[in-house]
Amino acid sequence: MSTTTWHTIREASMISGLPESTLRYYEQIGIIAPIARDPSSGHRAYTDEDIQSLVTISCLSATGMPLDAMREYLKNHFDGTEGARRQMALLDAQALRLAAKAESIRMQQAYVSLKTLYWRAVAEGHDDEAQRLLEENHDVIETVKKQIRSKADA
Repeated sequence: MSTTTWHTIREASMISGLPESTLRYYEQIGIIAPIARDPSSGHRAYTDEDIQSLVTISCLSATGMPLDAMREYLKNHFDGTEGARRQMALLDAQALRLAAKAESIRMQQAYVSLKTLYWRAVAEGHDDEAQRLLEENHDVIETVKKQIRSKADA
């Protein structure tokens, strides 16, 4: 017979890396199943299995996975090979989101580098070089402007 180890919300938070308020919120919105309560105090009591789920959720959250996708990910765990296929699709979609984010950051870095070169040319009195930099890197500037517009539209 195995015994259950119970953890307080503070311990669950420390182990998972998720703030206590997030643990309560995730329970409230159904990301995690309702947590058992200590009958004497009414406080949440997390099992080792709960903690394992929280660590998974914490990792998914760290990737920026949307809440609906995390919820589905946790449900798929119990669905055998079909669930595994859905897991792969969820993770593939997250990989695409991360790749897009990485590309966005790469363009932002290119913009910062361009502007550094531009202002260096201006500071050294090379206005013609500064203008050439802007003209040659028009695509970088336009891409960053599009990123700004798409964030504003979202």
